[in-house]
Amino acid sequence: MIRNLILDLGMVTVRLDMQRCIRAFRALGINDVDQQITNCRQHGIFNGIELGLVTIADFHNHVREHYQLAVTDEQIDEAWNAFILDTPIALQQQLYRLHQSFNTYILSNTNQIHYDFWEQKCMGGEGGYTVAQCFNKCYLSNDLHLAKPDPAIYKAVLADCGAKPEECLYLDDNEANVAAARELGWNALVSATPE
Repeated sequence: MIRNLILDLGMVTVRLDMQRCIRAFRALGINDVDQQITNCRQHGIFNGIELGLVTIADFHNHVREHYQLAVTDEQIDEAWNAFILDTPIALQQQLYRLHQSFNTYILSNTNQIHYDFWEQKCMGGEGGYTVAQCFNKCYLSNDLHLAKPDPAIYKAVLADCGAKPEECLYLDDNEANVAAARELGWNALVSATPE
């Protein structure tokens, strides 16, 4: 019996636009950003912030120093958050309804800048619901210092929430992440939000 719904953030719970983010960074003067940013796993300093290996301040300073840019923290965050589009109200309503019947969780390879933007700008609003109204807890790679598809991140989630693998249904847009969950006995499906 499924008791726990565990959802990826990007492309399952929130719509993303990687090209929009790349264009925003290029407008700041970072021309090789497309070699560091992907929909599923980041590279370089972008991976460092997603794994919680660097602070937000270190991330900002690295971007400025490495690319020799005179830009503000806010400009960097705005470009980075250009990745995130929205969580449609209809999806928020569905998430709220699911939370009434299941334990619901987020498991995401993400960073605090993106998470805060999603929580504050994409959830709630007229007819919508807050993160707290839709989920028991959010498990983020930058907090756990682990990233999918490393089996350790799935084990950490189970240990924290006290769930059994066979009682979990996991949805992710990345086949490798789904396969890793299945290897540990989770029910898991490839799923994505509509374009």
